[in-house]
Formats: sequence, structure tokens, C-alpha cells
Amino acid sequence: MRNALKPFIFTTTLGLGVAMSAASASAITVDGNLSDWGITVADNNNSNFSSPSTTIGLEASFTEDQNDFAGNNGYVGPNYGGQNYDAEFMGVAVQGNIMYIAIVSGQRPDNGLSKYSPGDIYMTTPVGIVGIEVGGGIGGGAGGMITEGDAGSTYNLSSNGYTQSYGTTDAAQTAGSVWANADWIQDPIAPGSPVQMEINGASTKVADADYAYTRDTDTNQHSVIELALDLTNLLDEDGSGSIGIHWSPSCGNDIVHALINVSAPITTTEVPEPGSALVWLVGVGMIGAMRVRRRKRS
Repeated sequence: MRNALKPFIFTTTLGLGVAMSAASASAITVDGNLSDWGITVADNNNSNFSSPSTTIGLEASFTEDQNDFAGNNGYVGPNYGGQNYDAEFMGVAVQGNIMYIAIVSGQRPDNGLSKYSPGDIYMTTPVGIVGIEVGGGIGGGAGGMITEGDAGSTYNLSSNGYTQSYGTTDAAQTAGSVWANADWIQDPIAPGSPVQMEINGASTKVADADYAYTRDTDTNQHSVIELALDLTNLLDEDGSGSIGIHWSPSCGNDIVHALINVSAPITTTEVPEPGSALVWLVGVGMIGAMRVRRRKRS
């Protein structure tokens, strides 16, 4: 399933560095439908990620879409796994103090248990390493949409990257929850990359994002992760800073990543959908600190 490992790196695609005001930007609705991003998610190689909308406050985008018909041995880069593991698109937009993230991949429960293990979102920020719980549920199970507050997920993988078992996370680590000072499980092939978040007694909850993961509900070959998150507690005191964002399946077969630079003052707006409580980040003083725990082999 996996050959040579590509370095775990950030890529800057636009680097606009100035957050668009919420009043001047086109609205983004967190529902898993990315038409408001100006892109098309469609089966049979009909997706179009080439020209994301610039009216939404787009800060960065990354595209690496392989053949939708690729089987298990299909190259997705840096490794193999075909459409089931293809990480195709990441977009990041900023409107006022709200950051939006969209991710398109082939990680769907209907891939089956062994080929489904969506990783969590890993971010480097001025206040340290921050993670967003993706959820995911069990492969081969019901594939309805996951939204904020649903149970988090963890996956136990074999040494070659196939999922062997599934479990739920700590009850507080729900889908869309944002944490600092968490442990990170590495993907199973050396040298490994941080792919799954696991909170501990020292972890601090930063926020609850508005969150949607379409899983099996939209198209037959793709899934979409979409979220909105308040940036206020992720930046320096003057409202500026760089944020690196990474996502991959837990096997690390493919990866999408982006780097944004926010330099304009952050103004106060509300996340578009109510009901997501924002919790102030407390007690995170170390920048770039990360504790990594290796997964126990089953």
C-alpha cells in the first residue's frame, strides 16, 4: 500500500496575508456543498478544482487530484491506494476572524473497514500545535453526514496501513472540537507523520468549529470535510501570524496542506451557524510543542 514517504511539508499557494472583511466577502455555508467555493466535486474525473472563488476571502488552495478510476494499486502521491485514499483538494478562506477549511478526498465509509481511516486536521499556529477532530465513524458502516458534536473516532492500523479496528475517542473529543496540547498518533510507516489526535489531561479545548463531513452522502467516489473556526485564539496578540494546515488519511498515503499568513487586524464576526460555543484558549505558552505517541500495534 505504501512506498517511499514524502516529507511532511507546508505549501503556500496564495499567501495573501490580509483577511477579507466579512462584509465584502461572499458567504460560505458550512454544509459540505462546495459550490460556494467555486469548485465542482463530481465523480468519474469530472471534479474541477482549478479556479476556486477569490470572492470568499481565499487565502490558500492545494490540488493534487489523481484518477478517480484508480484501484488499490493506483498512485496518489506520495504513495499508493487509489481513489479510496486520494486527498484531492484543500482550500482555506478567511473572512474577518473566521477561517474556513474545505477538504475533498476519497475517504468514505463505503470503502470498507480496512480502507477507511480519515485523519484529524493538524495545524501549526503561533500558540502551538492545534488539532481538529474529524470524526469519521466506522468503515463499512452507515455513511450519513457527521456534524459538530458527533462522536470522535480513532483507528488502529496494521504496519502496512490497513485499518484493523475502530474506536471512539474521549467523550469530550467530539467531531469539530479544536484542541491544543494533545498527543498525536503517527501513521504506521517510519519516519511517520502526525495523523490522529488524542487528548490527555493537559489538553486544552480551544473551540468548537461549525463542522460537516459528508462521508457517503454526496457523490459516489468523494467525501467533503468543511468547517468554520474562530481564529482569535490561534494568532499572536496583535491578530497576526502564520497557520499551517495538514490533512491525510491515517495511513499517510496522500496529503493536502496549506499555509496562510494573517497580518490584518481581526474584527469580530459570528460563525455563520449558531450553536457552536467558542472557548478561549487558556494556558498554552509553548510555541511548537508537540507530544507524539506511537500507536500500539494490534
